[in-house]
Amino acid sequence: MGAKIRKGKRKRSLGKFVLLGINALCVLLLCLSYLAPYIDPQSFWPLAFFGLGYPIFLLANLVFIILWAFKKSKYLILSLLCILCGYVPLKKHIGFRSKPDEASIKRPDSSSIRVLTYNVHLFRKEDQDVQPKTKTAVTELIQSVSPDIVCMQEFYTRKKGKYNSRQNMAPALGLSYSYFHPVVENEYEAYGLIILSRYPIKNAGSIPNYQGKRTLNRAIYADIVKNGRAFRVYNIHLQSIGFQPQDYAFVKDVKSRSFENDNVASTKRIGSRLKHAFFERSEQAKRIKEEINRCRKPVIITGDFNDTPLSFAVHTVSSDLNNSFEKKGAGWGITYNGEFPNFQIDYILSSKTFEVKHYQILKKKLSDHYAVWSDLAL
Repeated sequence: MGAKIRKGKRKRSLGKFVLLGINALCVLLLCLSYLAPYIDPQSFWPLAFFGLGYPIFLLANLVFIILWAFKKSKYLILSLLCILCGYVPLKKHIGFRSKPDEASIKRPDSSSIRVLTYNVHLFRKEDQDVQPKTKTAVTELIQSVSPDIVCMQEFYTRKKGKYNSRQNMAPALGLSYSYFHPVVENEYEAYGLIILSRYPIKNAGSIPNYQGKRTLNRAIYADIVKNGRAFRVYNIHLQSIGFQPQDYAFVKDVKSRSFENDNVASTKRIGSRLKHAFFERSEQAKRIKEEINRCRKPVIITGDFNDTPLSFAVHTVSSDLNNSFEKKGAGWGITYNGEFPNFQIDYILSSKTFEVKHYQILKKKLSDHYAVWSDLAL
């Protein structure tokens, strides 16, 4: 009888030791994710993957806190302290406040500038032509919040006719001024980035790519004047991962498939695409930050960064700036709704001379991104 008791105690001790080891590993992974924004992927790229995995590592540590609390064990302090030490990264992902009231959405403060950013995904679904219903729905969604400035990425337009989105959307939104920069165009159609404004645009242009690289990802700007005060708006679209249909298919049903050779090949292919994108965004972010630092006007930076809050690219561009989500966001910040795991990859940043008054993610699925708006006051 005594031997059975001792054997049972050894099993329990071994089980606790294994759990403690796994818990320590989860704590280590979460701590490594905290370092990701500060290390250039071009210097040490593996850390970028830890930043990408932050939500998973956070969830794992929360599970251990609940588990140790259920067992009434002091070991819960391990994950608890790790999460508390990472309060700054936590508030980049979660807004601990209520959503803005409907009155503030419908009647924006006249002293504020309401800025909206939206990757509209060419107004279509994958491998389909532009869809008029989607463009109409996007227009109506933007109209519902009455923005003063709209920045769109992957904006599709034809040179004339009913699919001339640039010409048709501006009056529908009541935004008289615009600057469109095509990324790809021919005699018939084009797509790229656009800035629409209620206020006059006095100057506009694009930021040359790093070392003249040819890429579909760009950054543009417009100098806008409201009530005699000038400020610069940047609309940026950083390097995408470049997933192909087979990559999305693998991610979508990875849980239901056995781990075979094709899975290994798919995992390596996806990892390679992610690594390349980390490198490219690093260069693009540093180039854009140089331009921002040279600008002597207050700045607003919007767009699709294709990267998460704990990334080198986002940290590089957003340093010394207001992040509208951090200031006024509510709940878990998710701006991407495609097949890949959902993240916050669209941002509205601004100089400290702006006060962030409101922020909201419009969670209506018309694109593979959600529209995001923020009220800013000089």
